[in-house]
Amino acid sequence: MSYVALYRTYRPKRFSDVYGQKVIVQTLQNALLHEKFAHAYIFSGPRGTGKTSIAKIVAKALNCRTYPTSEPCGVCDICQGIDKNDVSDVIEIDAASNNGVDEIRDLRDKVKYAPSVGKYKVYIIDEVHMLTQQAFNALLKTLEEPPKYVVFILATTEPHKVPATILSRCQRFDFKNIEEKDIEDNLRKIVLEEGLSIDEDALKAIAITSEGGMRDALSLLDQVVSFTNEKITEEDVYQVSGGLSRRFINDLIKLIFQRQPQKVLEFMNQIISDGKDISRMVSDIILALRDVLLDKIRTNIKYPDLKLIPTPLVYAYLDILNGLQQELKFTTSKRAYLELALIKMINHESVLMVDFEQKLTQLESHIQKLEEKISIQVKEQIKQSKIERQENKALDLKPLVTVSDVENILNNGNREKRALLKKGWDQLANYDDPSLRGIASLLYEGSLEACSQDTMLLVYDDLFSAETMLRKDTKEKVLQILNQKTELVKDYVAIIKPDWLILKSDYANQYNSGTSKPKLKPIDLHLYEKLVEEKNVVLEKDPLVDFAETYFGKEIVKVEE
Repeated sequence: MSYVALYRTYRPKRFSDVYGQKVIVQTLQNALLHEKFAHAYIFSGPRGTGKTSIAKIVAKALNCRTYPTSEPCGVCDICQGIDKNDVSDVIEIDAASNNGVDEIRDLRDKVKYAPSVGKYKVYIIDEVHMLTQQAFNALLKTLEEPPKYVVFILATTEPHKVPATILSRCQRFDFKNIEEKDIEDNLRKIVLEEGLSIDEDALKAIAITSEGGMRDALSLLDQVVSFTNEKITEEDVYQVSGGLSRRFINDLIKLIFQRQPQKVLEFMNQIISDGKDISRMVSDIILALRDVLLDKIRTNIKYPDLKLIPTPLVYAYLDILNGLQQELKFTTSKRAYLELALIKMINHESVLMVDFEQKLTQLESHIQKLEEKISIQVKEQIKQSKIERQENKALDLKPLVTVSDVENILNNGNREKRALLKKGWDQLANYDDPSLRGIASLLYEGSLEACSQDTMLLVYDDLFSAETMLRKDTKEKVLQILNQKTELVKDYVAIIKPDWLILKSDYANQYNSGTSKPKLKPIDLHLYEKLVEEKNVVLEKDPLVDFAETYFGKEIVKVEE
């Protein structure tokens, strides 16, 4: 006996054999069981999704000896006769080759004859959209009012080409692409029955390549079986189908992401020389990038090596490839367009912009982490200052600055004096006198927030700088710097920024409420006289020496007179 193709051998013979069309099958079974079957149906949908197979199952169920039934028995003489195409009551017509008005008139003449074996005459017209307009017109009347024993089932992959007058006379069922899982299940069953040896990855590859068509999947399996006598692998499937293996796509996209144009082109040239179809290659890469996006949200990862590619970059790749797909439809230089697209995926401005945005995002992340770190340090400083405040209270130490001092400066503010001082402030950064340069630099680091007629208010970020500025000998040198040419100020106070923000907010709220001379609420300014115990007397160190010892350690700093 001659070999029969797998898609013919395993064509569904019962509703239970059909995959992926559950709603359609259930609707038809209910209509058969309750004898509410219509006189005309149109089955539309992609190729290989079961349209003509279900039409033949319906024909069997209508003529089965057990009718009314939701499933043909498959053992009676009529069921077996229909399977062998020996029953004249089931007429299959290929509209692609019988699309003229004469063929339809012949059909219309024969419709009036009663069925010879079963209860119904079933006309299955495949690719019905291929009929001419005259043929459709000839079919209209018969389709609308056929004899009670006639059922029409029209199958098409392009329902938009069927006239509305025909569509309106039929119950329409839209077949969908079969899910990859259903195709895999059916293939697994057939492989087991045929005694074939095949990898799970190869089964998945066949299911993906078939694009929802069961017939295409079985045909591809047939081809792969003929191609290899050993265990069927994923590589065998893609070699036969002309597609790209997952390993190849993984390596290609990785090279693109790593920006190695020379290797990308060599890699692609090698595959093209093997006879791969360029349009098919582009489609496979697009599907792989879709999987890369899905890998970011699912546990069953297909491309673990590509999971680190940023999502915006994947979208940029897809935009380029989608544009390439459209261009390939209208060009004969497919290879050149593909190579240009690959280079574009490496160096195009959209890709470079994604990289820039990615780096910007990383920088923002670093800044955020730094801010969080600073926030923690500030909280620690506040905590430490509270401890010191309690210790200072216990020692009954004298505060270096009071809220009243700040209040007097703010209530007697002199904007002209402050503007005059600010005008020469930048010169402090590079002060001429070497002996005063250190103090001038420390003064420059402070923020001049307010000034009365003779007193300045300075604000520093850290407690140590404010304490240093309030030392007696530091003040002498600061006033020497400021009053070098003419006397501008007689004194100043320094506080730390967190305390200043509190006082500033309190002062602004009162002033905006109509209080001309606000009275600030007392708070702890954290600045107290420090004791240096040596021979039971209070001594003051040079501020620069104290600064150096704090930052470099007492054991390193050496003071020479």
